[in-house]
Amino acid sequence: MAIAPLCHRSLSPLLLFAAGLAFSAPALAAELYVSTSGNDSSGTGTLQNPYRTVKRAISAGRAGDTITLRAPANNRTYNECDVRLRQRMTLQTYAGEGKARIHCAITTADTVTIQIDPAASGSRLSNLEISGGYYYGIMLQTNWYQGGPASDTGASDVVLEDLLIHSTGRDGIKITPKSNRATIRRVEIHTTGARDSSNADGIDNVNADGMVVEDSYIHDTATTGMYFKGGARDVVVQRNRVENTGDAGILVGFDTSVEFFDLSVNPQYYESIRGIVRNNVVRNTGYSGIGMYASKDAIVANNTIINAGRLGHSAIYFGVTFQDWDPNAGRPANINPTLRNNLVIQSNNRCVEIRYSSELGGLSGLSGSPNSNWNGFGNGCVFRDGRPGSTVTAGTLAQWRSGTGADANSKQAAFSVDANGRLPAGSPAIDAGTTLAQVTDDIDRQTRAAPFDLGADEYGQQSTAPIRVNGVQPLVPVRGSSAASGAVTAGSLPATTAAPVTPTASTSSTPAATTPAAVPAVRPAAKPVSRTYTAPAIKAWYWLLSWIDRLR
Repeated sequence: MAIAPLCHRSLSPLLLFAAGLAFSAPALAAELYVSTSGNDSSGTGTLQNPYRTVKRAISAGRAGDTITLRAPANNRTYNECDVRLRQRMTLQTYAGEGKARIHCAITTADTVTIQIDPAASGSRLSNLEISGGYYYGIMLQTNWYQGGPASDTGASDVVLEDLLIHSTGRDGIKITPKSNRATIRRVEIHTTGARDSSNADGIDNVNADGMVVEDSYIHDTATTGMYFKGGARDVVVQRNRVENTGDAGILVGFDTSVEFFDLSVNPQYYESIRGIVRNNVVRNTGYSGIGMYASKDAIVANNTIINAGRLGHSAIYFGVTFQDWDPNAGRPANINPTLRNNLVIQSNNRCVEIRYSSELGGLSGLSGSPNSNWNGFGNGCVFRDGRPGSTVTAGTLAQWRSGTGADANSKQAAFSVDANGRLPAGSPAIDAGTTLAQVTDDIDRQTRAAPFDLGADEYGQQSTAPIRVNGVQPLVPVRGSSAASGAVTAGSLPATTAAPVTPTASTSSTPAATTPAAVPAVRPAAKPVSRTYTAPAIKAWYWLLSWIDRLR
């Protein structure tokens, strides 16, 4: 194409305006491809000529781009540590190829398999298998610090969906302060603590508001299945199965070092504010099935808790916080909880407990009434209220009612559920609950019908929810499905001592103490490389020159 110098042409104002628009138009998002048979040197990131590593594709991308990993059955593993999103991106598996696996050896010191920076807020991880990491499988990083500017936040509005996370050095997912509004859905997490089993939760959220965890399966964790603490506000945990945990199942609050609280919105040091836990099945936990620690306005409703507290505590537990024995800490009691329509089936009979500690001048697990009613408790349940003056030290349901004024309409019976936590025909839990505005469906997403059934399952019509499978377990099993859903026995997990690293958040999941989490040091940003596609503005300019040339 012959192009004469522009100075020899007379261009109309309209053409000049069009050219200006072409140069100012924003670049469109690109999709860059990665394959285990690709090449980082000669690859261009196209489907036909992909990169070899995830890091190379990320460094070539721009905000809004999608990184797609090929996952052929014979070679789908990308052995990379500290895969780090520094701008908003989507990281996903190529459609129709199962799950690409990103793996970081747990022996590679001070690593996380995938990190998401605050500047990468809005990113999405979808349909991936993530394993290993010296510390965590996934970490949402933060710039926040106590007393800092409100503009310093964490990686927010991140979506983690359809993931399989396992065999991590410590936690499966680590969410640091002010990494707000994370959505975790249809995710399976298992075998945490493969390197350090002393502090290895499924999901560890410290002072991150608005998190939603739903339709997921968390099992065989070295310590707690999931918790949200440090002042986390407006968290919703719904329609999950949490099974075979070394410590607790689900904790609404826990025990956080004082430097991780946002005192501008939470000067009382509440660990959780307005948290909602509904429609979950919690089974086989070392300590509390669902525990509350320094929570304010918590709602715990329509959960099924089975064989919790194998080592201590109880199915529903009001705990106390020490907050590192710091003289400035608040250490408040739980206040204004709402417990409704929960179904508790315990072989050890430890059903509800309110703890009291004489340390630090006296710490109570609850201030005021437990506000517990319309629940179902198995025969033989034992209730404890450890607060001074209580007469319920190891009481029956009748004694609990008399001593606390709670559970006036709750039912005690020989309740049972199937392997998925669902009610059998004729169960005394059917229609034994009460209508609750905060609950509209059940663990299968079936619409609840008044009067509500007790527990996570609303017995009746067949569920229309699809069977979603990560690994070998259904995340939202359909009633009558033949998909595997039984309990899994946790294997022995090695316990080694982590190297000392500057912590960003206290993440202890052991009931007796609080241990700061070790966090890898921040690494320098990768040097950007040239793009692998032509920007729309350049394309428009070439088109304009070609059009002008045809006018000659």
